[in-house]
Amino acid sequence: MVAVAVLSVLGISIISGLTNTRELLIDKAKAEMDLVKANLENLLNPAEEQVRYLAELIYRGQIDSDDVQALEHSLLAGLAGSSQIKGLVFVYPNLTTIVADRRTEKTFLFDNSGDPITAATVSDAFDHRTGSWQRLVYAPDAGETVLSFRQPIYKENDLIGILFAAVPVSVISKAIQKNGLSEDEDRFILYGKDHVLTQDAYPVNSDTVTYEGVVPKLSEIRDPVLANIWKGDRSPFRLFRDELGFDGHILDVNGERYQFFYTSLEGYTDRPFIIGYRVKYEDATREVRRLAMAGIVGLGILVLGVILAFFMGRRIARPIRVLSNASKKVSGLDFSAEAELPSSRFQEIDEAAQAHATMLRGLHWFENYVPKSLVRQLMESGVAASETRCVSVMFTDIVGFTSLAETMSSHEVADLLNHHFELVTNCIEAEGGTVDKFIGDAVMAFWGAPAHQEDHAERACRAAQKIDAAIHQDNRERVKAGEPPIRMRIGIHSGELVVGNIGSSGRINYTVVGDTVNIAQRIEQLGKSLPNQNCPSEVCTLISEETRQAAHIDTGVRDVGTHSVKGRHKSVQVYRLER
Repeated sequence: MVAVAVLSVLGISIISGLTNTRELLIDKAKAEMDLVKANLENLLNPAEEQVRYLAELIYRGQIDSDDVQALEHSLLAGLAGSSQIKGLVFVYPNLTTIVADRRTEKTFLFDNSGDPITAATVSDAFDHRTGSWQRLVYAPDAGETVLSFRQPIYKENDLIGILFAAVPVSVISKAIQKNGLSEDEDRFILYGKDHVLTQDAYPVNSDTVTYEGVVPKLSEIRDPVLANIWKGDRSPFRLFRDELGFDGHILDVNGERYQFFYTSLEGYTDRPFIIGYRVKYEDATREVRRLAMAGIVGLGILVLGVILAFFMGRRIARPIRVLSNASKKVSGLDFSAEAELPSSRFQEIDEAAQAHATMLRGLHWFENYVPKSLVRQLMESGVAASETRCVSVMFTDIVGFTSLAETMSSHEVADLLNHHFELVTNCIEAEGGTVDKFIGDAVMAFWGAPAHQEDHAERACRAAQKIDAAIHQDNRERVKAGEPPIRMRIGIHSGELVVGNIGSSGRINYTVVGDTVNIAQRIEQLGKSLPNQNCPSEVCTLISEETRQAAHIDTGVRDVGTHSVKGRHKSVQVYRLER
């Protein structure tokens, strides 16, 4: 059973570890791709919004497109709002073009009537009147490839012009910076499946605006791993779930395996961006290999442990069987078994054998005083008759609890009583007392039963002094918290009474019954009628003469006189127990 339990725990741990490792890898990949995607959107979306905003101002006439100078100033001002925009371009229907350049902080006016790309752009604007991102284009004036957002501006079905924002590819490279990645990790953005978007300083041999060859093909880059992303020996990554929203595969390049994760982002060019994350397969599966090794080692230890447990169990079982047979005889009240059992090298078994021998010797004496029939009755049913015994009984009560409770909610009253009873009970049990019951805000306890305690009166008095100290310390905290202090009365009386199981067959309480209980309760109530000088402290503890004598107390008490108590003809000599 131990082997099965350990093997189950080991299996669960390994499966859980593999699951967690897989989830961490997936979460890492998703976080990296989400980071690139967020960076791209944070770069491109504001540029789009800036163009739409300027186009709206031109449409409303707040910017006069016929006033070239005013339009130039507006385009320069628009650059200030979006640092990622390299330039803003406005093309009139006659192909006259105004360019606001961030690098020179100037505007330039061109006649592009001979430029076929500009002419095609204006022509296309008649068919597609909504704003959109265009194909990647190489801008010779900027000296690099740019992403451009185009917004045609129409008023009463007439084309006012076309507004462009140009975002350089070099700015996009910031979206995949290697911050936070190790040497064997990388982020990448592909333009479609065959081109790389973020290759800085890629030369384009053209002195005019062009769409061709503006970013390198995978076959043209110097990174052999990324260049072969769709080639070579590929295998799918089978740990993916369908709802993840991205894909991946494992690639073998020159004897090294790499794990690729990738997802698509559309809407910013004529082709989708493929956003990806790459890591060495050995790095990605390092924790899996560690778990596998741990599982093998754990299995080996389990097998060795089972073998050792088998042989050790046989050695342990021999003396246990001897002890078990002897215990069976005792359970049948057969005390004829040998008192001395064979010793064992195992300390626990040897101690059990010695304890059995001691118990057996005690039972030999016990049977001389207690009839076996009574012992058998106790063993089988637990029923025993009540008895008269000399004990000490304590009653405690909170002074003015009714008035205090009227100012509190039921929840606050319950919290107060629970806390108060915790303090009182701890002090009673610390002196070996038995808490009989809680009566409202009062506590009843006794000493001398069920265990015989010759010093039951001394224990009761010491418990009262501990309660006094605990209430005094608790009141200091209550005063600090702005709450009224608690005052208590305690009454203690010692004498004979009936102790045992009292009740019906369906509900029995081990309790004490007799006049001693009544006198203890009356002595506690007597504190109500005593002058304040007799009970100056927070806890007023009154004890009877019988308790004082039983506790052998000659000092530390103050005589508060002889008093009549309800239900008793003779007066009771009462003393106040000092702190």
